[in-house]
Amino acid sequence: MEPRSTLAIEYAATYGMFHWGIAGWAFYCLPAIALSYMYYVKHVPFLKISNSCRGLIGHHADGLPGQIIDVLFMVGLLGSTGTSMGLGIPMIAAGVESVFGFTDSFILKVVVILFCATIVSISVYLGLARGIKRLSNFNTIAAFIFLTFVFIAGPTVYILKMSLNSFGLMIQDFVRMITWTDPLTDSRFVEDWSIFYWSWWVAVGPFNGMFITKISKGRTIRQVILGTLFFGSMGCAIFYNILGNYALSLELSGEFITTQLIHLGKAASAISGVVGSLPGGHLTIFLFTLMSVVFMATTFDSTSYALALCATEKLEPDQEPARWQRLFWAFTLVILPLSLIYIGGLESLKMVVLISALPLVFVYIMMGVSLLINLRNHK
Repeated sequence: MEPRSTLAIEYAATYGMFHWGIAGWAFYCLPAIALSYMYYVKHVPFLKISNSCRGLIGHHADGLPGQIIDVLFMVGLLGSTGTSMGLGIPMIAAGVESVFGFTDSFILKVVVILFCATIVSISVYLGLARGIKRLSNFNTIAAFIFLTFVFIAGPTVYILKMSLNSFGLMIQDFVRMITWTDPLTDSRFVEDWSIFYWSWWVAVGPFNGMFITKISKGRTIRQVILGTLFFGSMGCAIFYNILGNYALSLELSGEFITTQLIHLGKAASAISGVVGSLPGGHLTIFLFTLMSVVFMATTFDSTSYALALCATEKLEPDQEPARWQRLFWAFTLVILPLSLIYIGGLESLKMVVLISALPLVFVYIMMGVSLLINLRNHK
């Protein structure tokens, strides 16, 4: 496939939706169902990943094997979240640079990540969990308003046409895309993107499985699977089709060449440039950056909560992890992304995800076997 050919452009718009579609969200279903079964059907009160393997390992879930499973989950969560933050913090820093004129430096990135961690720490210390939740809900609404704004202010007809075309290509070539190993050209696209994304899904899957469990009381297994696959994939498809195709239209028209900045290792600046090309200019960048800060802060909050939950030996269903635990994990989360940013390079981020995801593959197998045993013995 020739770079910048018509076919290449069409598949460029398709692969984002593919990587963040059903193939990815399916990794959340197994942890969610395995955990939900133990939590709601078997009434095991501890929401830990080790409990999802209880059908296979029995009471050993309370001993050393269970502790090993929980540690692997924590390592995977630290690796995947650290990578996400390592990609997100430079984007926020680039937005701050564009709006306020500060030099985009490592110091600025340190300030940004400490600011996000401090927001969460203050909320945890003061017991403002509901405030963070409300802020997160508001930010989700703001994000959809922003996407609507891009859709209307951008080339609406082009976005609609490319979105429909991309959806058709994905449906037509789904099996080929999910099994494509690129054996002849060795372009490394599969290794650099498909395997990277799927490793990230594996690493973060148990964490999101815990979240899905918390909101799935009273749901059937079929409802959990369909809800996760459909609504998750649909949300990502809307995001990629609107923002991705808007950026692609700028590239093709020559209004803003994103590929030049990406080749120079300035992907974060490319994102700011795309957002800045919208009506409102610096104001639009400021609002986008503010949304990104809130999303980053809520990532700190939810991840530190999950880590504290897993690190606490026993909690009753109505109990919360100790505040000091959440504060400890919130600031522990600062170290890995800053280290990755300091080292620099997307390859370092990819390697962290691959390393943290590999042991969890075996945990997924155990969860699957455990769930089958539980369902077979269900009365």
